[in-house]
Amino acid sequence: MVFKNLQAEMVRRSVTPVAISKVINKTEKSTRAKLSGRYPFTLPEAKAVRDTFFPGMDLDFLFFQSDNTN
Repeated sequence: MVFKNLQAEMVRRSVTPVAISKVINKTEKSTRAKLSGRYPFTLPEAKAVRDTFFPGMDLDFLFFQSDNTN
């Protein structure tokens, strides 16, 4: 499972995993694991990412998990 919408928005706005890791107070490795869908984002983490980098965007849209095979 991957966060395709989140990753696309990250590219559009030049947001790096390092920047996200600082906002959610996790290591870059942990953040990359979350971005790849191996570990879940907590609701407070998801809100912090949205509010910092993607204000006004819908959490359900950003953190929609899609299957890798699609």
